[in-house]
Amino acid sequence: MELKDLSQSFRNGMPHAITIPAPSFRPITSVAEHGLRVTQLAFASHIGTHLDAPAHFVPDGLTIDELPLELLHGPAVAVSVVKAGGEPITAAELEAATPPTQPGDALLIRTGWGAKFWDHDYDHHPYLADDAARWIVARRFRLVGLDIVTPDLPGPLRPPGFGFPVHHILLGNRVLIIENLYLEEVIGRRMQLFVGALKIADGDGAPARVLAVLNP
Repeated sequence: MELKDLSQSFRNGMPHAITIPAPSFRPITSVAEHGLRVTQLAFASHIGTHLDAPAHFVPDGLTIDELPLELLHGPAVAVSVVKAGGEPITAAELEAATPPTQPGDALLIRTGWGAKFWDHDYDHHPYLADDAARWIVARRFRLVGLDIVTPDLPGPLRPPGFGFPVHHILLGNRVLIIENLYLEEVIGRRMQLFVGALKIADGDGAPARVLAVLNP
């Protein structure tokens, strides 16, 4: 069995969306002084590798703790559509990507940005065009995962009153979203995907350990 961790590490200084405060990871006891080591964590639900539930944008949408378990585990395929910052990924590019996909898959899209997670320009990433989001819905994927901070237009490029159309298209059709993945080791592969999202009561999103078991 070939097992891959698709998650980014959580630590101080990690990137985050401009609308979300920086996280904090602070030791509050140590083995030397207290006999045990404990760290206090403070971070928003949408930071690092995390899962978006429909409730993130949809009134009365499913929350993290309400998600059917079959959405969090199942077949997945990783495709590569490498883009420069600020460039859209289109439906035609996803249609042409390999390997072939099937309804019910999780679609993982590698843009090349996962390797830039700690770079200063990580927030100036590629994004999904609206037609790509509608293509994902039409192909009946259960979730889409990307190696960028959001599938929508990058924060620095958003006009006033920006409405997050890609989030609305996907989550409004119960297609879950995983952001900030690391996909370099699974490109072009089929796999079984496990999304270990924290079970937050009434949660709009949750940090997640995302694991892949690669098919032979």
